[in-house]
Amino acid sequence: MTPLPFLSWFDQPERKNARAKTPTQPRRLITFIESPIDEKDGENEPPHLYRHSEATPIELFFDLFFVANLSTFTATHEINNVEALWAYIGFLGIIWFTWLQVTLFDIRFARDSIFERICKALQLAAMVGFASAGSRFTTRVRAENVWAFQSLSLILAGSRFLLAIQYTINTVFLWRRMVSAAKGVSAIAATHFVSSLMYLWMFYAFRQHSGLSPYIWTVWFVLFGIEMWVVMGTSCVTPGLGLQDTHLNVRMGLLTLIIIGEGVIAVTRIVNKTVGPGGWTKWSFVHILGVTTSVYFLWQAYFDLSPRRALGKYSQQIWAQLHFPFHVVLILLLEGHQILALSLDITLKLRYLAETILWACEEPRPRPDHAISVLRTTIADMEIDYSRGGMNAQVAIARILDDLPNHPLCPSNRTGQVPVTRDMLSDLVGNVTAALFSSMRLMPSNQTDTGHLSSDQLLRRYMELLEFVYVYYFVVASLAMFFFCAFVFLARRHTRRIYASVSVTARGILGILLASLMSWSRRFPLVYSFMTSPAILYAFTFILLAVLLVDRSLDWYQNRREPSHRWRQQGSVA
Repeated sequence: MTPLPFLSWFDQPERKNARAKTPTQPRRLITFIESPIDEKDGENEPPHLYRHSEATPIELFFDLFFVANLSTFTATHEINNVEALWAYIGFLGIIWFTWLQVTLFDIRFARDSIFERICKALQLAAMVGFASAGSRFTTRVRAENVWAFQSLSLILAGSRFLLAIQYTINTVFLWRRMVSAAKGVSAIAATHFVSSLMYLWMFYAFRQHSGLSPYIWTVWFVLFGIEMWVVMGTSCVTPGLGLQDTHLNVRMGLLTLIIIGEGVIAVTRIVNKTVGPGGWTKWSFVHILGVTTSVYFLWQAYFDLSPRRALGKYSQQIWAQLHFPFHVVLILLLEGHQILALSLDITLKLRYLAETILWACEEPRPRPDHAISVLRTTIADMEIDYSRGGMNAQVAIARILDDLPNHPLCPSNRTGQVPVTRDMLSDLVGNVTAALFSSMRLMPSNQTDTGHLSSDQLLRRYMELLEFVYVYYFVVASLAMFFFCAFVFLARRHTRRIYASVSVTARGILGILLASLMSWSRRFPLVYSFMTSPAILYAFTFILLAVLLVDRSLDWYQNRREPSHRWRQQGSVA
């Protein structure tokens, strides 16, 4: 009798005996150092570097340190003005170009050995060092934060010096069997050694910061560019060092995936801040859905353009170099989406507060004590976390609510107390606004002490913050579409040029459409009505959906047309 399929799994003595007889493979001993040359292809094959098809666990571990750095910096720096935006880009550039140089070495020369594990531990320590200095990083070198720039210079110098040592050691292995590759690696090692000396010189230059420009740290980016172009250029022209046969595309894709994963974490933060206090509502569901679908379509739009084949010599380098500005745009886009979602939640709460104030003066009017009690309940239901910089606002709100019973809540013009009550309610709304924004970690720029600002000044500061977020959000959204245009051509998403042209044109037009929305910033009422509507969360989502539909339509049309075209060719030949 044949056993039933779901029971046969439990009664297989032959398979169990086979597993028992299979000898366990002994774990390979890790050598102290290992040659980067692949020795398994035999003597008939020309010598070449050992290639990994996928990212190794230690490489993925290094990527996690990169994103942990980014998360820490994001938690301590709000993007609330242009200077904060450039500081964000500056610190991201420091850790990204360090990640790139380590990656360019790993994908070609890293073999599992004791020496490489020690080097990787030191590179991970460098990432931790970046995090320690990131909290004081700004766009200007000042006396109170000069130590952060000195620390970053020392860490950069140590990181590049370590890479110079690693490249030099690999030169010894390559010198006999791959002479031309050894010369190229020697040039790369010399470049990293010189750049490490430049970073070390900048450490001493920061000690003399009083006589130098506060923006001297931008010299780092000149060095970053020289390092990247020398390493990639040398790899391009030197036989045996090319990047085409490496898993560089895999590393870039995984880092992009991890960065998008940060957007998923941001979604959970939004849920915690908006849904956590009072539970799910109709509008909170709409807001969370808008952010979630945007992150999902962003992931799909990028990985739909991932290279399915080996890129050319120059296309590979352009693809890799474009990922720095693309990652900057991606991170800022996800941060902007988070700020917009939180701003919408704040707007709904303030609208409910305004409706409560208007209800107190509508006919039939409620008793003043009952109206003030409802007003207290409305503010309490917001569950504001005053510990996040809203202590002054909490004191002001309590003082106003305690003083309201001493004045007519809805006085007539004859009492002469209209301005007094109106100012009190205006101050109440202003302080609730400040408390809500501070509880969401959304602080206005150039803030000294909100306690000395009037209600109108507070509202003006927060409106300036929203206007800035609106402009930079659509700037980076349009830039993302233009990067997708470049990726379509580089990755050869469509086999025929006509389809690729249609795909690029569609992305370009939609990118221009997103950029045109910035012109609304000149009309604040229009911007305010748009930013207080859930439509702003779905604007980029629908743009991405349209792009995906265009690509799918082109694929469907191409697959339908090519069989009929081949059938006609076969008929003409017959």
